[in-house]
Amino acid sequence: MRKTLFGGAARAAPAFALALAVAAPALAEDEHEFAPLPPGEGAEETFYACQACHSLRTVTNGGYSRRVWDELLDWMVEEQGMPELDPEEREIILTYLAEHVGEDWAGN
Repeated sequence: MRKTLFGGAARAAPAFALALAVAAPALAEDEHEFAPLPPGEGAEETFYACQACHSLRTVTNGGYSRRVWDELLDWMVEEQGMPELDPEEREIILTYLAEHVGEDWAGN
């Protein structure tokens, strides 16, 4: 019988996944499922819209005004191939970014 390169790894994957799940630490009180984004209304929408293309650290390195975030969203759609957001979702994300990763953002 011929062994395949990944045969053993494929059989071990379920056990490895279980071990990771058991060993994974619980979230600290100050963390949430959308970290490293700061918690707040709009974090979920921002998480899914942004992490589809780049690291969320790219977002948390921001600290831009609402106007600059708005321009960045336009640039990402026009120049980077980001799907255009539904206007309501865009407003939620833009408000979140301006309020939680705005000009006063100290980072984390």
